[in-house]
Amino acid sequence: MAKMIRTLGVLVGLAGSAAAEPPQLASVFTDHMVVQREAPLMLFGTAEPGDAVSVSLDDATQSVRAGLDGRWWVDFEPLAAGGPHTITLKAGDATVQAISDVLSGDVFLCSGQSNMEWPLKSSLYGDREVAAAGIDQIRLLKVSKASAISPEAALPEGNAWHVSAPETAADFSAVCFLTGKALQAEHDVPVGLIDASWGGSRIEPWISETALAASGQHDAAVNLMRLYRDDPPAALALYAEQWTGWWKSHDWYDGRDPWTGDATLDWMPTPDWRLSDWSTWGVPELEGFLGQVWHRVTFTLTPEQATGAASVSIGQADDVDVTWLNGTAIGATHGWGFGRVYDVPAGVLKPGENTLVVNVYNSYGGGGLTGPEEDLHVDLADGSSVPIAQGWTWLKVPGDAGNPMPAPWYPIQGFSMLHNGMIAPLEGLRLKGVLWYQGESNAGDAEAYEDLLTVLVKDWRGAFRDSDLSVAVIQLPRWGALPSAAGTEGWGTIREAMRRAAAADDKVGLVVAIDLGDPMNLHPPEKQHVADRTVRVMDALAYGKPTVGPSGPEIARAERSGDVIRVAFEGVEGDLQTISSDTAIGFETCFEGACRYVSGMVVNGDVMIGLPSDIAADELRYCQGDSPICNLFDSNGLPAGPFRVELADR
Repeated sequence: MAKMIRTLGVLVGLAGSAAAEPPQLASVFTDHMVVQREAPLMLFGTAEPGDAVSVSLDDATQSVRAGLDGRWWVDFEPLAAGGPHTITLKAGDATVQAISDVLSGDVFLCSGQSNMEWPLKSSLYGDREVAAAGIDQIRLLKVSKASAISPEAALPEGNAWHVSAPETAADFSAVCFLTGKALQAEHDVPVGLIDASWGGSRIEPWISETALAASGQHDAAVNLMRLYRDDPPAALALYAEQWTGWWKSHDWYDGRDPWTGDATLDWMPTPDWRLSDWSTWGVPELEGFLGQVWHRVTFTLTPEQATGAASVSIGQADDVDVTWLNGTAIGATHGWGFGRVYDVPAGVLKPGENTLVVNVYNSYGGGGLTGPEEDLHVDLADGSSVPIAQGWTWLKVPGDAGNPMPAPWYPIQGFSMLHNGMIAPLEGLRLKGVLWYQGESNAGDAEAYEDLLTVLVKDWRGAFRDSDLSVAVIQLPRWGALPSAAGTEGWGTIREAMRRAAAADDKVGLVVAIDLGDPMNLHPPEKQHVADRTVRVMDALAYGKPTVGPSGPEIARAERSGDVIRVAFEGVEGDLQTISSDTAIGFETCFEGACRYVSGMVVNGDVMIGLPSDIAADELRYCQGDSPICNLFDSNGLPAGPFRVELADR
């Protein structure tokens, strides 16, 4: 955890850091940046509490004193598009900082998980796109991955704005860059792009603790996070209690507790009694298994060795571990590619046999405890070390067990951690818009996503001082299993949550990408069309460009009259048309949750669906499941978006 999460000792408050530092602009202000045109420009930073500084934007200068918390800020008049401009910070007559080559234009924040993080160099025709990325009027800020238990004032070390060039754009978000490139060319203004994304992240880590608390829906997580800041061992103990309570809630719980290493359970030896990716063990039930597996090992101590505190190193875990020693929780971490080292309080070890148990949850690819062997050991207070690389056994958890509640301090699966490390240092900037491409990691909990997305939008509008900030939500494309039966849930539920959140807010637009996915590839490299559709939505939202159906055809209403359902769409450019058939497929009628496939015909701009008069139906669905095949488009080639609506009688 220490390698992924900054320790509490370095998360000092802004006042504490300001007292030890000379006056400075906030770290987001660097050479080559873009500030938002035609909007009040706030410059901010830190100084000794009470000290005076002068801040200049070109020839305009303002003086200000830092507050008791060491922070200062000044507002300048809006700038028209163009530049370059210079920002200067002085203490007395001495120039402390001078920021040059600052452009005024449109600034976009791009955030989300792996499909937003996907780099330009790996996109379709990536070599060509990178070679053409030398554009002086585009500036890039790539925020390094960082999580923190409290809001950070500064960006991760080394982060800075750069002029777009092949070497700076290659690893930048493809969707973000391609969208920004098109907007820059269309509107002929400088464009600043901020890429703050992290593959595998849920939405909750991107929302501030303040916003989560205000929502009233996440009190347990917020309280646990606050406890963790003050007393990590107490928070870990409470989390472990919640975790084991979740385990005991299952019907298959038989009173035996795996975290104690109960020897009556059917523990099986790992190959050669060593650790490795469980999908490589040659065990049929673990090949391709995504879920949880218990790992158990014992070691023996003398009375002298068992005295005092210790630390346990369990090597790397993929993705999530919760670790117990002699039935006491000693650690819980999310993340792969790094080792875990957990402190053990005095009194947990005992003379004789000790039992270490690790529950590992894996959600994608290979999984388990994977060493290396030299990182598997127990370091004792007397200076000795006991190896634990061999002697491991395992126990599979039923595949339908579900996902236990993540600890709120998990970097990409918890609460507020990415907001604290990657968004908070940006707060105070003004933006033209936000691009949000995320949801895969929340697909298993889609019912909560609509509210969470609404909270995120409100939270970021406050952070960036714009109650009408435009947000383009890129809806998940098709991926995974082809639905073969009506009523299949899958990713249809989270797409619907995105649709509803966007429909409820005039400044949130939905980028429908259902047809741009690949059932076999979670990361389709063809990002150009995703960007084209994002530009279309952002043009309508942020630039007020008159556009018929920025998101393509959208459900307007569905009404039943006798044995006919009439489905009306809005936002249709040209005509509705079916592709590769004269029938519109992908529709389902449902009654009390039981669904059946139905098909329709495009008639006078509507879709008409015939039903036997005795078939009950209270809901109409379209384009559901993980990877549906849908063939309803408009003349512009935009697909009708997935939906679920109640059926009204006419």
